[in-house]
Amino acid sequence: MEDVKETKTMIKTVKSLPVFDISLIVSVIALILAFIAGVIWFIFGYATIYQISTLIISLNNNTTAVVNSVASSITAMGALYLIIVWPIMTFIATFIITAIAVLLYNYLAPRIGGIKLELE
Repeated sequence: MEDVKETKTMIKTVKSLPVFDISLIVSVIALILAFIAGVIWFIFGYATIYQISTLIISLNNNTTAVVNSVASSITAMGALYLIIVWPIMTFIATFIITAIAVLLYNYLAPRIGGIKLELE
């Protein structure tokens, strides 16, 4: 005969969540994803912007040195924003929004019922 294990399942209700811990974890995940997206966007998006800005500036009959320095400045500012500023802003915004959502859950869970989990 087969060896059959009986598993008992329990249903538990999450009554409250730790605000700081959940906000921090979700924010760090958002920061990592924003950084990866920023690098990808910089590689593919700013190569195109560099080419377009070089074309537009060269149409004004400026010298090559001016064209390259302006286009490089545009690319450097974009890199700074996409790879540093955007992930930090994403972290801060996600932390605040997640904290508000968890506080709202902690307020509403005792009144209308929390999330039910089935545990074995």
